[in-house]
Amino acid sequence: MKLYLLILSLSWSGLIWAADKDQALTIVAEQVDGKHCIKEIAAPANDNCKQADGSRDKCDGIKNCVCGKADKHIEWQSADITDYTVYFYAQSPFKDNCKLTSNNRGKLKCRIKGDAEGSYDYGVKVPGCADFDPRIIVKQN
Repeated sequence: MKLYLLILSLSWSGLIWAADKDQALTIVAEQVDGKHCIKEIAAPANDNCKQADGSRDKCDGIKNCVCGKADKHIEWQSADITDYTVYFYAQSPFKDNCKLTSNNRGKLKCRIKGDAEGSYDYGVKVPGCADFDPRIIVKQN
């Protein structure tokens, strides 16, 4: 009986930890007037939003939305777009030392502040393209 309870508790704790992963988002590009612009931002396979019933928690029904946790990373990556900047309309969920500009390989990675919580609307600027408008939702435990 004790072994059964131990296995059961470990499997439940694994489900809890599964929703606390760093998130690597893929920027999907499309050609617009000869330039690579953002078409969408795809959620990762280990999506923190994903619930047991298949819904996406607070991101359900919201395109280009990601769920993050305090002290975890969110990374944007793109094979086609190497020059982009992320900006927030109000406050940022990221630590102050995060430079919100991609590197020359199309990647940007930032750590969420420990006290961040709530919805953060932001834009992604690619030179020569219309700004893209996704969302980050940070959940505290």
